[in-house]
Amino acid sequence: MTQSHLKVFVKNMFLINSMKRINFLIILFLFILISLFSFINPLLANENEGVISSFFNSINRSSDNPNFDLDFNKILSEDSALSSFIDNNNILEESDYDSGNSISSDYPRSFLTHDGYLSLISAIKKYQSIKNNGEWPYTNPNLTFEFGDTHKSIPDIKKRLSITGDMIQGIGLDSVFDIFLKYGLIHFQKRHGLIANGEINTETLKAMNVPVDKRLSQLDRNKWRILNSISELKDKHIIVNIPSAELFAIKDGRIDLLSKVIVGKIDRPTPLIYSNIYEFNFYPYWHIPKSIIKKDVIKAVLADSDYLKDNNIRIFQDYSYQIEVDPKYLNWNSEEPAVYKFRQDPGDQNAMGFVKINFDNKHSVYLHDTPKKSLFNNDLRANSSGCVRIQNIDDLIIWILAEQDNWDMEKLNSIIQKQNTANVSLKDQMQIRITYLTAWAEKSGLVHFRRDIYKKDMIGLDA
Repeated sequence: MTQSHLKVFVKNMFLINSMKRINFLIILFLFILISLFSFINPLLANENEGVISSFFNSINRSSDNPNFDLDFNKILSEDSALSSFIDNNNILEESDYDSGNSISSDYPRSFLTHDGYLSLISAIKKYQSIKNNGEWPYTNPNLTFEFGDTHKSIPDIKKRLSITGDMIQGIGLDSVFDIFLKYGLIHFQKRHGLIANGEINTETLKAMNVPVDKRLSQLDRNKWRILNSISELKDKHIIVNIPSAELFAIKDGRIDLLSKVIVGKIDRPTPLIYSNIYEFNFYPYWHIPKSIIKKDVIKAVLADSDYLKDNNIRIFQDYSYQIEVDPKYLNWNSEEPAVYKFRQDPGDQNAMGFVKINFDNKHSVYLHDTPKKSLFNNDLRANSSGCVRIQNIDDLIIWILAEQDNWDMEKLNSIIQKQNTANVSLKDQMQIRITYLTAWAEKSGLVHFRRDIYKKDMIGLDA
């Protein structure tokens, strides 16, 4: 039994049912008291031996009171089943997850393959079978429970998780929020891109309550998206999936690198793009688009007169960036400032971070670093104006440039330390696809769902 499994067993023994714990402690206390008394008065030892034996016999005998029925064989059996479930599904202790949408190590191989398509077909059959057998129970999404709580709705939650294989069926105590339910919740949350903390909360219950018909519709729609996405894919490529807000660096069907990303806001969606990465801009200037000047910069200046200065943003008369304009002479209560060209200098405040990754597209979208690292901790990461921000982007740079001019981390660190603006062109362009997958399946049978953040599943738009 591993250390983590021992923790599970201890939780199971002492936290599943508080009454059992109290009874066990009472028995232990009486045993110690009688033993102590026997030590003080050895003449009573023989008499007390019968009393002590009767205590142990009472533990082993079945009782009309279920709180006294400590079936250790059943507990050990359930612990073994839970340990196996944890190992087989790669479920970590909840403390090992970060506060955001947990990057899953469950899919080491890309799901954008022909095998991924076949796995999705199998998932459709599985969910159709669930529908044919009565679907799953509904639970009030406003309920909240703490670990160890008892409630009449908990059996339905356990049944819901058992139906989709997130929890072992018929294990633990029906109405108790026990360790089996906690790990079942973690498994479910991972599959749905939720914060994997094993808690019963509104977001988790809402995801559980999505009807089987809707899940089937999602699976069917994404079946065609996968077919379109795998067309003419090269051996080494990059996939950005908008709904899961993740980037996959893939080589020969294996996921070499997996990163969280930040995608476009609901009202400024990231577009679907099939293109090729051709260039890196290190310590770039940010030429601020007119749309962002109108929507964000003007408002920021009105709220804080030092906004431009604090963020190293300068205004120029035209694209030559030769003649600078003094912001105090502009009417910030109008759209007049948007006539001019705004540019942010390279540095720590630059919205691009230390690097911008270019690929051809009509939307002026690119990958880039960001100074706002805390946004990667959110489970819903739709915070940009359409471009894609990458967590740990230095790892991605090395992965892309690994076969070019002996690029390694030392060479990249040299550029970072100098903080000089520099452009690096790729000798062999890297294929990139920005996709929109709200459902996919692994070869193991594990089915993933993500939020339909741009409502493309509802209205049928894939472009």
